[in-house]
Amino acid sequence: VVLPTYVVVPLIRRQDKILVSLQKRSADDLHYASLLHPAGTVIRPSDTSLTAVYDRLMATELPGVEVKNGPVFVYAAHDTIARGREISLVHWLELADDDVRSDLFDVAALPSTVIQTDYPRIREAVAHFQAFNDG
Repeated sequence: VVLPTYVVVPLIRRQDKILVSLQKRSADDLHYASLLHPAGTVIRPSDTSLTAVYDRLMATELPGVEVKNGPVFVYAAHDTIARGREISLVHWLELADDDVRSDLFDVAALPSTVIQTDYPRIREAVAHFQAFNDG
């Protein structure tokens, strides 16, 4: 059984560019060795709320990161991944720009090493982020 996941696409706006923070999977990851992905975690049966899931995700995947805005829900993705069918609650959040992050990538030129099912999640989050900020 593939548990549902809570995904956040961390974004930063720098001048005319939008950058995304992507995490790198370990080299010994069973399904996605060394590939890049937005922060995410499974929603466990023991989780008491989505806020608890978000707090756990931030503590483990993005510790110490300053959030400027969000999380903002974008959509529920239903995809076939390496482990089976997955439902992911996709959100974006805007990070405070500290100018020293080494995990940032221009959303207009994402690397080929992003997990395949994460490309549309990133695109949808960016489109929602732009509409939210420009609308």
